[in-house]
Amino acid sequence: MKSAAWRALLVLGACLWFILFPVPANAIVGETGAVQPTQWPASPGLEPQIDGWDNALRIWGPDRYQTSLALALTLRGLGDFPFDTPDPTSAGVTSISQAHDWWGVGRCPRALLIVAGDSPADSLAAASLSDPTGRSREPYLRRSAAADPLFDPIGGFQRVDTDFAPVLVTASARSGARSISVATRVAVQDFRSGGCSQARQAIIVGGPSAVPAEVETDLLSLGIDEVFRVAGEDRFATAAAVANALGTEPLPPQTQHCQDRSVIDGDARMGFYANAVIEMRSSSTSCQLLEKTVVLADGIAGADALAAGWWTSFWQVPVLLHDGSSQLPSATSAALQTLDIANVIVLGGTSRISESVAAQAQKLSGAELHRIAGSDRYDTSIQMAQKLGGWWPTGRADEFTSSMVCLAASSGSGKSARGWPDALGAGAWCAAASGAAANPGAPQRALAPLTGVRPAEISKPSRSGHDAVPVLLVPANSESIPAKTAEFLSSVFEPADSWCSSVVSPPGCAAPGFAVVFGGS
Repeated sequence: MKSAAWRALLVLGACLWFILFPVPANAIVGETGAVQPTQWPASPGLEPQIDGWDNALRIWGPDRYQTSLALALTLRGLGDFPFDTPDPTSAGVTSISQAHDWWGVGRCPRALLIVAGDSPADSLAAASLSDPTGRSREPYLRRSAAADPLFDPIGGFQRVDTDFAPVLVTASARSGARSISVATRVAVQDFRSGGCSQARQAIIVGGPSAVPAEVETDLLSLGIDEVFRVAGEDRFATAAAVANALGTEPLPPQTQHCQDRSVIDGDARMGFYANAVIEMRSSSTSCQLLEKTVVLADGIAGADALAAGWWTSFWQVPVLLHDGSSQLPSATSAALQTLDIANVIVLGGTSRISESVAAQAQKLSGAELHRIAGSDRYDTSIQMAQKLGGWWPTGRADEFTSSMVCLAASSGSGKSARGWPDALGAGAWCAAASGAAANPGAPQRALAPLTGVRPAEISKPSRSGHDAVPVLLVPANSESIPAKTAEFLSSVFEPADSWCSSVVSPPGCAAPGFAVVFGGS
């Protein structure tokens, strides 16, 4: 009798538990691997991929062009996952018409950025052109083609609305291409007459030797009304041309301090003030606004500038490039002298940009010099997350609740460089996903272990603990992340603190973080 009564009591207790704390209808139960949305578009020869996990998205494709397509579609897609539900199956629907759309940030741009895919050179500066806040002074660009040249004269200049513009990758003329890549064509068609139907302008970054001249005609045939090209004789001149198109601005008169001066008060908020005005945080309790800022980065490997795209995009900061020699390239020198510059951020250590070259930049610009550098490219990406995104360890889980981080691969340099093609558009995407820009909210993620007794989802905050979604670099095709990256992530997502899980979710527990990964395995 005692055992029967005990069993009955257990059953009653279980029933009361599930009545008081029901399993969400859309929770993932027993799912341990990657899941793709059933309504994701498919066509012969194209396989843009997006995989959903309980703690991450992977955006990728069989090549760099299809990765770019997948990235573009998830920038404009506004679906339930991962912001409204942890269920990546989209409730089993089989078409977009049945779903709320597909996964993504949910922004429809009016302009598209086009770069060559055989080199990271032009994309290092292109990310700065994409405005994720909708508050920047738009770049001043020269029109190179138009559907109606009488109404839109070739050679004319105008400011172009680059709000939420994706970076699309196409085959280079250097590799023999004479037209726009198929995956890029599909992306343009989607933004022009598909899911968004708002794109009317395209901006090509790089000269005809990079992006073929025929691409301009291709874009017009796809319904783009105006094409603008910003280019120079080489990557250094192209970066300088982008910098001149963006310009810099002083600190607004009514603004003297960072929007959020300390990141140990429960959250870390970012603010947009004016073009090239950035927040510099030397510690978790200090924040300084730097006006009229430009970046000086290595333009050969390009790793540091690639990882900087999330903040150069957010704050519309011009990026100037160096060639690794003992003298600055002539185009970079000219830009440093002619732009209105008050601060120069040197990215990377002295093996990338020597002290003498940094001193040249300071003398030419008359600006204050700052250097952000780690022991290698991976550590430098961490330094940028801390000093520009406020990702300083605080030892408290709730201050990083639901915070998002991007991962992109980068190894080697020159012809041996790997990983970078899938990350060409990552900076603009991660800037748009930040809490201070286009992000529709904190991720609604499933709680591990998914195969536990009762997989559950967290009651998410309305906003992530940290606005910034920084790009952290990892080695290409590596089985593990760098030791310093692992140490950094463990320090911000403090393991010993109270994190919600399917097993234990005490009152006040913090929602775990969420990662967005660019590129295949």
